[in-house]
Amino acid sequence: MSLTPSASPRRLGTVAVAGGSLGGMLAAAALAPHATRVVVLDRDALPTVPGARSSTPQVLHAHGLLASGRLSIEALLPGFTAEMVSQGALSEGDMGTNGRWWLGGGLLADCEIGVTGVAASRPLLEATVRRMVRRLPSVTVEERTEVRGLVGSGDRVRGVEVRAGDGSDHTLEVDLVVDATGRSGRAGRWFDRSGWPAPPEERVTVGVRYATTHVPHHEGDLGGRSVTVSAATPDTPRGGAAIRQEDGTWILMLFGYCEDQPPLDPDGFRAFAHSIVSTDFAELVEGRELLEPPRAYRFPDCRRRRFEAVRVPTGYAAVGDAICSFDPTFGQGMSVAALEAVALGRAAAQGLERVRDSYPAEAAEIVDRAWTIVVGADLLIEGTSGKAPTAHRLVSRYVRRTQRVAHRDPVVARAVMLVTNLLESPPSLMAPRIAMRVLRPGAA
Repeated sequence: MSLTPSASPRRLGTVAVAGGSLGGMLAAAALAPHATRVVVLDRDALPTVPGARSSTPQVLHAHGLLASGRLSIEALLPGFTAEMVSQGALSEGDMGTNGRWWLGGGLLADCEIGVTGVAASRPLLEATVRRMVRRLPSVTVEERTEVRGLVGSGDRVRGVEVRAGDGSDHTLEVDLVVDATGRSGRAGRWFDRSGWPAPPEERVTVGVRYATTHVPHHEGDLGGRSVTVSAATPDTPRGGAAIRQEDGTWILMLFGYCEDQPPLDPDGFRAFAHSIVSTDFAELVEGRELLEPPRAYRFPDCRRRRFEAVRVPTGYAAVGDAICSFDPTFGQGMSVAALEAVALGRAAAQGLERVRDSYPAEAAEIVDRAWTIVVGADLLIEGTSGKAPTAHRLVSRYVRRTQRVAHRDPVVARAVMLVTNLLESPPSLMAPRIAMRVLRPGAA
């Protein structure tokens, strides 16, 4: 055995992050300790205060940060939660008791999961992350700048083709490029141009349509809870999410599957709120003014790219929707992106080879936790289509029973909450201590 100490991984030089999305900003934060320079490139002018931008129209709809997502962002940007609260976000207390979670056709029993949440608008969350990332000394942000492609040879990315806001083109030499360009999937075009195999892609057609507005918050609403979520079921393929906002309102989003559009007129919107499983939404719209006309949004399909199935070139990594875009009604996208950023930073600390060889599989494991939940539930709804997870029908039957038991059993409810918050993997629901409670006669 050699007694010569192994060489420490070389610190990265320049890293380019293609896209200033939430996932891109969190990737920049994760890589900043391991690189001399991190450059975030985005084609938009990024707001300096909370607000939407042209390439992210979905930010004006309801977004939730799961427990795993908040913990991951806090690890990447220490002080994140306190800064959010200082800007008006609401600290929710334990997520198992300060929300109302309607899953499997009923309300989960209250349970503590040991993690606090934070309720706020997506624009406030993004603005806070952008501001904190811009403070990092090794990070710069170049706006109105678009990444047009990759520059590389053999199996190595060596730079990115960049078009500046004035229309001029140049090449930025990098050690690593992070693809945070979203669900459109630019990797396929970029890889093909350089002769690298594109990752296989899976799609699950859901045809989700939703409508979002705000209503005033009243003292005592929902017993003082800060969030309520009603998941769709095969019998009632409609649902909703309502989250308290920093401006003293509720953001209220209703959704339907397979092109079932919630009405955009006030009376129709209110009637739709009465048609879902939860009674909370009828309470929140009853006798209250809709503070703006409901906004529509359409999400046709979930998309997943299997980067772990191909040999990605050295110097390339993807995060967020560039890997997988989930049915947004489950509220998992931001948290998955945060978990991926943490995994990317951990791999980068061990060098570029580690990013190439281990990160795609680590990201796939993170995605699997959410994909199993989302696709398993979506494909039970009539009219959706796509490749089902392994043993889909059997597993889904067990999960539905688990949810029914969780309506009355706080121990099972806690297990469900840990899985939906991506703190535990779905197989944990089959652990003996949980399975015994789920499968005992008369439990469901």
